[in-house]
Amino acid sequence: MTPSSDKTISLVLGSGGARGLAHIGVIRVLERHGWKIGAISGSSIGALIGGFYAAGKLDEYAEWVQELTEFNVLRYLDVAWGGAGMLKGEMLMQTLQHFVGTHRIEDLPIPLSIVATDVLTRKEVWLRRGDLFDAIRASIAVPTVFTPHMIKGRPLLDGGILNPVPIAPTLQDPTDAIIAVSLSGVPKRVGGSSRHDAVRKTIEKPRHRYQKKIEAFIDQLQERLGLHEEDATDRPNLSLTDAALLSLDAMQSSIARCMLAAYPPDVLIEIPIDTCAAHEFYRAAEVIEAGEYWAEKEIERLDHRHD
Repeated sequence: MTPSSDKTISLVLGSGGARGLAHIGVIRVLERHGWKIGAISGSSIGALIGGFYAAGKLDEYAEWVQELTEFNVLRYLDVAWGGAGMLKGEMLMQTLQHFVGTHRIEDLPIPLSIVATDVLTRKEVWLRRGDLFDAIRASIAVPTVFTPHMIKGRPLLDGGILNPVPIAPTLQDPTDAIIAVSLSGVPKRVGGSSRHDAVRKTIEKPRHRYQKKIEAFIDQLQERLGLHEEDATDRPNLSLTDAALLSLDAMQSSIARCMLAAYPPDVLIEIPIDTCAAHEFYRAAEVIEAGEYWAEKEIERLDHRHD
């Protein structure tokens, strides 16, 4: 499959926390190579990136996220006392909503399917109508981290819980091919040119002090709530956020493999799962570059196959 001026693709953007910033790099590469995005489906961070792209706001978001530091990421972590998640995320959501503006999904120039999870019915929900940011907020509600988001009386959580690579919503799209981006690729180091040295170094990085700050915050919170365990000397040094995000990663990786086997896309771009940790949004520039790298590699492979 090669790009053509009169052919369109359905773009499937998977879930995976901060690794999803690689979607920005993938989109840039697809555009450079002349691919026309005719429809988008996304879960979690894939819903956010896809929604911002469909609304014409992705460049603004990319510029903002690349300026984030460890400190100003922490500023967005407002605690949800007594809720179903540790964080309300109000400051973050207000900032994101300011960027994307007010749009209805059905009025966007590119058809968009945002996937969320209804925690009561235990079914995935495809949001194709209604307020764009409402749908994004529901799809990025990581369980135990962010509180569920209510839409029409339904408590909705992260779309990646049940469908981390939402190919099924694109099967009826009037496009010529499906390109899917999975954020659960096998761990790999980026090799080759010096252009990718920075990306390779970040993969080899030890635990960052930013993560330690979050862990200290969670530990203090657990102590105040009487949840801190004193007899954990023989257990792995995992915070509550570590356990939640690693568990979600493992679950989504397994489900993603099943989804890709059931609904194989025409083109699959895989971002290695060790590109960054799920919470490392302050590494945006490196992750975006990694997305460009792996997209170029896949397109190069396709070109060789058609020679």
